[in-house]
Amino acid sequence: MEIKYPKGETVWVSYQKSDGTPIFILTSKPARDFYFLYEVLEDGSLKKLGKARSPTELEEKFDVKSRMSS
Repeated sequence: MEIKYPKGETVWVSYQKSDGTPIFILTSKPARDFYFLYEVLEDGSLKKLGKARSPTELEEKFDVKSRMSS
């Protein structure tokens, strides 16, 4: 699967299931004043879930760690 990354944003973290399938990516603009969490859909497109000033805030809000293990 080829992921269609957002233009003008840098990918900092790719969250994957235990089998290596990507399920989320964390990005930011070059200024890094906000971070964006996207869900990776089966066709490689992205669904924006949220925006926050810190990556940890997004991980907690969208329960990323537990969704990675399921």
